[in-house]
Amino acid sequence: MHIHDDHEVEVMSVNERVLWASGHGLLLLLVLGGTVFVSGYWAIILALGPAAYLLALDAHSSDNAPAVVIISYTAALGVGWVAYMALAQGIAPTAVEPMSEPALRVIGSAFVALAGTTGVFYLLNTLQPMAYVATFAAAIGSFPTIQSLVIAALAVLLMAGIQAVRRRYGPESAASPEAINGRPSET
Repeated sequence: MHIHDDHEVEVMSVNERVLWASGHGLLLLLVLGGTVFVSGYWAIILALGPAAYLLALDAHSSDNAPAVVIISYTAALGVGWVAYMALAQGIAPTAVEPMSEPALRVIGSAFVALAGTTGVFYLLNTLQPMAYVATFAAAIGSFPTIQSLVIAALAVLLMAGIQAVRRRYGPESAASPEAINGRPSET
């Protein structure tokens, strides 16, 4: 037990935090994997899998709040998809020949998407760094149809929903920052 402001707060052990983070991460990956299995859009796990790691690792960070996840990842997917449609529509990145015009178009799409996503993040005053993975996945043609883009966005909503549940009902939800981190808050 740790005394904080005249009340007792139970500090989670490292093992407890690891178990909760592992379970949370496993659930996120199972949902992503299930979405991929049902939809056939394998790039969803590529675009959103790294996010599962960050969301599970630090569930209570303001950077990982459900609203930030939704805004960042849907914006990133959307900007990447628009860049692909504008510059490289119909080009399958796995079939591009080296040093070819289609290769330049796919690369250009990725660069335009990077700049566009950065601009959108600036305008929205949000940042989820792993969302750039989703931007690049969309920009190189991983979601070539509106249906694939919508399914990827639905996967983002599922992840954000799981994140909201963890933040609200997880064992550290009612605890102080000291109980969550095992150390005093750095604010």
